[in-house]
Amino acid sequence: MVKINANIVACIDPDISVTDVTQTSVRVSWSTGQTQVVNSIVVYYRTTGATSWNTRSASPSTTHVTVSALQPGTQYQFYVKISSYGRSSTSNTVTATTGTKSSAIPYTDCA
Repeated sequence: MVKINANIVACIDPDISVTDVTQTSVRVSWSTGQTQVVNSIVVYYRTTGATSWNTRSASPSTTHVTVSALQPGTQYQFYVKISSYGRSSTSNTVTATTGTKSSAIPYTDCA
């Protein structure tokens, strides 16, 4: 007979942030504030107003992932789902807007 101590499995409430926003990518970071074993991490993202979510899996040992191939000047929603010992928790949903195309003036050598 195997006894399992149910007290070692606590809920993980991940905090999420979006940084390093470019025209076509964002860095999604998370923190659990705990030292619990993480079995899987999935980042969910979609354009604001869309009905279905895209996913990007992340290594259980990492705390961030870069989501790329996004459209410039578009608002996206993100959340993270972290699973540990058969239980999962999701972060709140955050929003970020990718940058627009640069309007830089082309370089001309006048020499």
